[in-house]
Amino acid sequence: MSDVLIRDIPDDVLAALDQLAARLGLSRTEYIRRRLAQDARTARITVTTDDWQRFADAYSDLADPAVMDRAWE
Repeated sequence: MSDVLIRDIPDDVLAALDQLAARLGLSRTEYIRRRLAQDARTARITVTTDDWQRFADAYSDLADPAVMDRAWE
C-alpha cells in the first residue's frame, strides 16, 4: 500500500476530523482511510448514450416472459 502526505490542513479541519473519528472510536488515520475508500467507491461516473445502448443490447430480453421464467428455475 502507498502512503499519502497532505500538507497545510487547517487546524480546525483536523480538530473536526478528530471529533468525527472519536465518535466512531477510530483513529484519525483510520477515519480518513475509510472516508477515502467510501468516496472512491461512490464517485460519480458519467454514463453516456453508448453505455445505455450497450446495456440495452446486452439485456434486451428482460421483457421476455420465457427468459424470466428460466431465471427462476
